[in-house]
Amino acid sequence: PAVFAFGGSYMAESYEVVSGDPASYAVGPYAAKDPWDLCNADMTAAPNGLTAIAGGSTLDCSNSSDPVYTAVGVGSNGFPGNSPQFIGTFERESFGIFGELSAEFTDKLFMQGALRYEDYEDFGSEIVYQVAGRYEFSDNVAFRGSVGTGFRAPTPGQQGTINVSTRLPDGVPIAQGLFPPGGPVAAALGATGLKPETAQNYTFGFTAAFGDLDLTIDYYRIDIDDRTNAISPLTVSTDPTSGAAFANFQALDSAGVAGANTIGAVQYFTNAFDSRTEGFDIVASYPLDFGNAGTTTLSAAMNYTENSFESDPSQFLNSENQYDFINGDPQWRGIFTGTYNVGDFSLVARLSWFGEATNSNTGGTGPNGLRFQNLPNFFQTDLEGQWQINDMLRLSVGGRNLLDAFPDRDTISDFCCGRIYSSGTVVPWQGGYYYARLRADF
Repeated sequence: PAVFAFGGSYMAESYEVVSGDPASYAVGPYAAKDPWDLCNADMTAAPNGLTAIAGGSTLDCSNSSDPVYTAVGVGSNGFPGNSPQFIGTFERESFGIFGELSAEFTDKLFMQGALRYEDYEDFGSEIVYQVAGRYEFSDNVAFRGSVGTGFRAPTPGQQGTINVSTRLPDGVPIAQGLFPPGGPVAAALGATGLKPETAQNYTFGFTAAFGDLDLTIDYYRIDIDDRTNAISPLTVSTDPTSGAAFANFQALDSAGVAGANTIGAVQYFTNAFDSRTEGFDIVASYPLDFGNAGTTTLSAAMNYTENSFESDPSQFLNSENQYDFINGDPQWRGIFTGTYNVGDFSLVARLSWFGEATNSNTGGTGPNGLRFQNLPNFFQTDLEGQWQINDMLRLSVGGRNLLDAFPDRDTISDFCCGRIYSSGTVVPWQGGYYYARLRADF
């Protein structure tokens, strides 16, 4: 028999950036160099400076590194508020309609096809599809596969978000962070409006049953065009000898960006590159029956994932970010689980494995001036016991990362602000978590 399904969707999205208290973004006197006219243009002490020196000040106008020439960040603290130039409401409406048809063409062949039309008021329309099939080669073995396309419009948040903080490289406070691609800061440095991502995906695999052992192996590939990604930081400096960094400052200053002289680095979202993600999944399960002593299910799930660039990303990503995109996360991952049930009690034990990876940072002697840290295999143990007290109450006690394991600490000074572990990796880094939970179903 054939089965046909159809439907539709409507979505209204809104992302609002509100203004902070004026004091949180105000450009104060210390956002400019020498706000009290202590030094002359020829780097000699002005009358105010001579008075300060006579009073015991260590002011040295002839030294360009003297604190008098330091412009500190805008705002009342390390995370300045949003100024009026960044506030706004980012809204859009979209709708979609879809249809799906599935049918068993023979006793062995099952096919499924789906078609979806989406229309976004800010990014136009697109038609995407997926075709999938399954063929039973025998009673115990079946092959399956699919091919399809995808479409993802940038979210209002990606178009309007701002995340700026004040950092202290070399002891000098500067503002750096992520700016909206359509805002004045990013636009002054070459940002353009975001485009939708499009994708093509393929899968092929098989399922098999060998007695009580169930096994599935699937290959997958996802090609993404115009992938949205934050660019590598663009350095900004008021030092005329700093090359591109000074050119960035001039661009910001010419665009009338408030506090341009206190901005140290700029990032924004853009359609940075085309990418390919491919790999395979292996899943196996095996049940054990101990009669009155209970039952156990053993399962293992392993994944291998490989990322690659399908276009040149060097316009938007520096060497470090390119290397980390390929190598920064483990390519291998495995989850091994045992579930034991007897009466009203159950016990779940899980071992998670994260394979080796490599992190990079600048300032090294390796290729492209990088230095590297090899991250070894990481293992995490989880354990949970459950007791079904009655039809309504269930008690659970357990721990995630039971042995309180941590990945290797950073040895190449890649993270700021006191962090010693990478918070951008899939490897857990927050240590053990232990809990007791009582659930009531009414």
